[in-house]
Amino acid sequence: MDRVFNADEHTLDAVRVQIDAPQPSERRQWTPGQLSLLTLTLVGILSTLIVGLQWWSSQQALQRERNLALIERLRQRSLETPPTSEDTATEAAQEPTPALPAIQQLEPVTIPIPSQSQPTEATPDPLVDVPLLVGVVYSGGDLGSAIFQVGAQSLSAVPGESIANSGWTLRNVTANGVVIERNGDSRSLSVGGAF
Repeated sequence: MDRVFNADEHTLDAVRVQIDAPQPSERRQWTPGQLSLLTLTLVGILSTLIVGLQWWSSQQALQRERNLALIERLRQRSLETPPTSEDTATEAAQEPTPALPAIQQLEPVTIPIPSQSQPTEATPDPLVDVPLLVGVVYSGGDLGSAIFQVGAQSLSAVPGESIANSGWTLRNVTANGVVIERNGDSRSLSVGGAF
């Protein structure tokens, strides 16, 4: 096995290959399978376009119905509230324009804003100075603490402790909230507000 190849062997020889090119006069014929696939593709594209147009037109119709319902609600609300003297003075100053019978026009809707009368006697709101309960740490029994927000300050309190300088004292901590007391008045608070 000293020599695998002999020096006199030549293995590369030139070979002639003849290629038959298609004649340019021949036309390619579509097979029935290709024609049916092309037809299905065109039908799919057209049906997608039709569905898209129908969806768009239904969205436009729905938007018009919503707008008309909103305008109707606003008209009903404006009819329910009595006009103020300022509104009647403004309407009297404006000249009405005649409406064409063939064209439906939408009239502008004006909603009078009721003025809030000033109370003659200031009644103190009992919830104004109630601390806001931000969080509860409850571990069962009488153990636990609560986190309150008083103004811009956040602080923690345990049962029996005063809540900042608000005058309220934390009496009880539960898993759902706390009970606070001031001058014999007790309130139950939940996280985020009073109830």
